[in-house]
Amino acid sequence: MYKTELITDNSYTEIQKLYQLSFDFFHSLTYIKNKYDTECFGLKNLGLIAKNDNNELAAYYGVFPIILNYELEDYLVAQSGDTMTAPVHRKKGLFTKLAKETYSLAQKRGVNLIFGFPNENSYPGFERKLNWKFYGFMQRFTFKIKTIPFCELAAKFEKLLPLYKSFVQSRIAKYKIDIDQIDFDSFNYSVAKGQIKKNRDFFGYKLNRENTFVVSIEGIQILIKVSTHLFIGEVSKIEYNQDILLIKCIKKLARRLGCIKVIFTLSKNHWLFDVLIQNHTSTKSLPIGFYLMNDTFTPEEIQFSNADYDTF
Repeated sequence: MYKTELITDNSYTEIQKLYQLSFDFFHSLTYIKNKYDTECFGLKNLGLIAKNDNNELAAYYGVFPIILNYELEDYLVAQSGDTMTAPVHRKKGLFTKLAKETYSLAQKRGVNLIFGFPNENSYPGFERKLNWKFYGFMQRFTFKIKTIPFCELAAKFEKLLPLYKSFVQSRIAKYKIDIDQIDFDSFNYSVAKGQIKKNRDFFGYKLNRENTFVVSIEGIQILIKVSTHLFIGEVSKIEYNQDILLIKCIKKLARRLGCIKVIFTLSKNHWLFDVLIQNHTSTKSLPIGFYLMNDTFTPEEIQFSNADYDTF
């Protein structure tokens, strides 16, 4: 038998342990605390931990509250994230049990929609057991850069990470801007029917993570994450004919940071997809799914970017 309990700030050490048990992966408590601190969106710690009769950690399922701007109105929604089950407790129905309890709790607390991007292992459970609806796939644009692969080497050899972090800070200093310099309006597109709201709260939340920055190059503001490769989270609005300028700026930054790959990830209805697809080819990435709590939204009209992933 298993019991479930709602997480609190005191649960982060247990979540850290479940990361290790489930994926053999270590996340610092600072990383977990920052990721779970969604109070700026009006709600935090929306997840459940399962333990067996011996009080052993078994599984976790949770969602991350965030604000969706839909038809110019703001709605509290949440992204599904951090699905974890320790190996000895798998195939016990815990994923489905925790997810359903979490959705019920979320709805009671004012969440209007759950969205997510499950991988191939999680997809069947979301679709068959949780009645998620899927509307297409995220699209990935990858640009290869000729440079010394400092970024990739640091990701491969952990001892190099502190040195590389210092290297990034020095190399990015001339482009990095602080939150007071961000043009929030340029990241929110009036023509989009639905999008995760890119306001001060959003950027404050995302920038409270390692190696995540907003840079300004040639008048274009770009939210980036330097981790294994150079990931582009979001780009301030540019004209269609500025595609070449954008890619030139990104390649320049990648060479400066020692990244041999630059990766954009977007939904097909994102304005930047239309810009990039003019001259570049995309590949299919993760599916875009929704757990619908009411009929307020037309999910296929909500656009997403890499910055919207809970992992960014």
